[in-house]
Amino acid sequence: MTHNRFQNKVAGSVFTLPVCVVIAAALWWLPQQDSSIPNILGLALCLLTTYVMMETNAQQHIIRIRTRMMSSVWLILAASLSFMHPLAKPIIAANFLCIGYHLFFRCDQEDEPQIYVFHTFLMLSLGSFCAPIMLLMAVPFFLYLTIFLRSLTNKVFWAGVLGLIVPFWCYASWCFITKDMQSFVTRIVDMAQFEQPSLEAIVSLPFVWQVSAAFIALLSIVSILHYLRTNYDDKIRVRMIQYIYITQTLMLMAFLVLQPAHYQTTMALFVASASPLIAHYFALTSSFLSNLFFILSLLFTAAMAVLNLWMPSFSIS
Repeated sequence: MTHNRFQNKVAGSVFTLPVCVVIAAALWWLPQQDSSIPNILGLALCLLTTYVMMETNAQQHIIRIRTRMMSSVWLILAASLSFMHPLAKPIIAANFLCIGYHLFFRCDQEDEPQIYVFHTFLMLSLGSFCAPIMLLMAVPFFLYLTIFLRSLTNKVFWAGVLGLIVPFWCYASWCFITKDMQSFVTRIVDMAQFEQPSLEAIVSLPFVWQVSAAFIALLSIVSILHYLRTNYDDKIRVRMIQYIYITQTLMLMAFLVLQPAHYQTTMALFVASASPLIAHYFALTSSFLSNLFFILSLLFTAAMAVLNLWMPSFSIS
C-alpha cells in the first residue's frame, strides 16, 4: 500500500484528531457565538463519545494501522450537524450507543460475558428514552450474540433482559413513589408509536437534512462495498465487529427512510454506527480514486456544515 497520498497522510498523522477537536469546538461556537451551558455540555458529551470510539478501536484493533480516523470522522460529522450540538436526545442517544458497542465487543472470548452483556443492554435501554429504536435494537443484539460472538447462553440471555428492564423498573418505581404513574404509561405509549411510512414525510423534511442523510449514506455504502470486497485482510474478530457495524448502519439507514419523524435521533445513531466503516475505508485505501473521493468528501462535509450551521432553513422550491 502506498502511503504518500493526501488521505494516507491525514489518516496516519498524530495531528488529525487534535485538529478535528479544534474544528469541532469552532463549529460548536461559531454559529451562535454563544457559550451556552447546553452547547458546552453537548460538546463535552461529544468529546466523551470520541474518547469511547478511540478506546474501542485501540482495544479491538478495528483499523489495523495506527490512526485516529474512527474518532475523527465521528467528531467532524457530529460537529457538522447543528441538532447534535446542544445536550439533547440526539447526542445523548449516540453516546449510549457507542458505549454499548464498546462493552458489547468485549464479550468476545469471555468465559462469563454476562456483566458486559448486562451493561450493553442497559445502555440500549437508557438510550431508548431518547431514541425508541434503541429498544428495538435488543433483538439484533441478541442475534449478534448468537451468530457472531456465539456467546448466547441462558445466563447471558437473562443478563441482557435484566439490563433492558432495570431502567424502566426504576422509572416506574419513581413514578409510583411520586404518584404519577400516568407519566410512565404515557412514556411507554409514546415509545410504541411509529408513523405510517410515506414519501410525503420524507419530502417534507428540510432539504439540508435530506442532503446530509444522503451524503453520509453515500459514504457508508461506498465503505461497506469496499469492506465486503476486501474483508479477507482482517482477522475474524475484526470482521465480526465490522459486520455488526454494517448491519446496524443498514438498519438505521432503513429506519431513516421509514420513520423520518425521528430523523434527528436516528441520524445521530446512524453517524455513530457508520463512522467506523467510513474511517476504515479512508484509512486503508490509497488509490487515486479513493484519494480524490476523500478530498471531495472533505469539501462536501464543509458545505454540509455551512448549510446545517449557518443556513438551517435553506430549501429548494
